[in-house]
Amino acid sequence: MLRISVEEAAINLKKLLEQVAKGEEIILLEQNQVVARLVPPQQKQQRLASMKEFRDALSVKGESLSATVINARIEERH
Repeated sequence: MLRISVEEAAINLKKLLEQVAKGEEIILLEQNQVVARLVPPQQKQQRLASMKEFRDALSVKGESLSATVINARIEERH
């Protein structure tokens, strides 16, 4: 993983993008603080897997939204 300043990245952007396209990750620094990462694009399978992991990590507490709406409508009628 390469760590370079934003100024250096601006000068060598095309070369850096070629490295990223080959799979390398590059960290951009401004005053020795990390401000950005250049990473290769994820393949569709990787994106879908990470979205599935995210959805699976969510847990719903209480009743479902549809049950809440139905119960509210019933209460309005009475």
